[in-house]
Amino acid sequence: MKARARRSAATTLAAALTMMASGCINTDAAVFVEPSIAAPEATVSASALGTGLTASFALELHLSARASGPSRVAVRTFAITSADQKTSIVEPLPVETTAALPVEVAPDSDVTVAFTVDTGAQGGTFPADAAAALCAPEGIRITGAIEDSLEDGATPVASAVFHPVCP
Repeated sequence: MKARARRSAATTLAAALTMMASGCINTDAAVFVEPSIAAPEATVSASALGTGLTASFALELHLSARASGPSRVAVRTFAITSADQKTSIVEPLPVETTAALPVEVAPDSDVTVAFTVDTGAQGGTFPADAAAALCAPEGIRITGAIEDSLEDGATPVASAVFHPVCP
């Protein structure tokens, strides 16, 4: 009788370990869209007319399989801030994208939307003193906010600190 109980316990334990090893348990907790900003790049130019800026970055949106359904994600705004995010340098950031917004993010998926900025193409510049702030030794960040249809309010997002190409 004891041998049968030991075999049964061993079989149960082996089955449990097999299920855990096969990846049956999804631990991704992103039940709301998790945004991130990837690959930020910028080039600053200075002229007698002011400060020019070309930039690009990707907005990455992730939603886990545990979400209650798909989400529609809209972009509220983007800005360029100081590295510590205490000072706004360019707000709002005049971004363009070829993707139709808002975008739908299905459960257990990732969506990437590419954005660009080109003040020269838009026929504008920023004040001349913006170049010093954009080219600060501490670096800058791209920040923003999205609206996730699965959640009330805005969700903030910020890039890692980066250094633009400066004159």
